[in-house]
Amino acid sequence: MLAIARWFFAVLGGLLGGAGLMLHGQVAFARYVKKEVDSTFFLWRAIGDATFAFQGGETRMALAMGEVPDDALKESDRAAWVLVIVGGLLTITSPLLRRGAGAGGAGGARRP
Repeated sequence: MLAIARWFFAVLGGLLGGAGLMLHGQVAFARYVKKEVDSTFFLWRAIGDATFAFQGGETRMALAMGEVPDDALKESDRAAWVLVIVGGLLTITSPLLRRGAGAGGAGGARRP
């Protein structure tokens, strides 16, 4: 049973850490796209917004990502750090799970 718990916590930590790293990547991409959209000539942006329905998928996504508020990116970055830290702690500490003192350790006699 203990081996299953160790395995479960190691997998859970890996999933949380991986999700945090993926969220970091998405936030970095959103910041990059937002910077590119902001540095585009204002007339081209206006034309892109006016003809949004006729644009391709990449252009639509870039224009939509340009509208994401900076506060949302900041909060997403914080959430990504929390996921990475919690996932790392779970992954690192999962092998340290062991039986209690009453189950045959130094604290008492073993039950039959």
